[in-house]
Amino acid sequence: MKTLWVLASVVLSIIIIGIIWARTASRPELGIHNNKLLPLPNSPNCVATQSGNATQQMASIPYATNRETAHQKLLLILNQMPRTTLVQNEPEYIHVVFRSAFFGFPDDVEFQFLDNKIHFRAAARLGRSDFGVNRKRMENIKQLFEK
Repeated sequence: MKTLWVLASVVLSIIIIGIIWARTASRPELGIHNNKLLPLPNSPNCVATQSGNATQQMASIPYATNRETAHQKLLLILNQMPRTTLVQNEPEYIHVVFRSAFFGFPDDVEFQFLDNKIHFRAAARLGRSDFGVNRKRMENIKQLFEK
């Protein structure tokens, strides 16, 4: 019985530490620099349209409307997604933070509107693996936008 209490205490401690770690992670430098989103870190927990690394590369989201219409459409999609916080909203740039359901791990996602394409950069702030969450999320956003 004592072993069970010790094990439960260890598990609870790990959960509490994970939640605190996720909530206190500082935001990295982000934004548009030299007309591009910043390069990705060399880890498998991120994807981008302007990445030089083939495993992190995704296609941009094209749009045939004007930038303002595309911008509003993307905001509507983002506002319907769970655990999403809009951090910055500019005519050519959007930054949102998605948080995982259990621990609240933050993923920074940036969008740049350039030449009738939406470029994006999606990266987990913590750890090395996100189990493909950022790629799946961006594929979903792209699919919703193209409807």
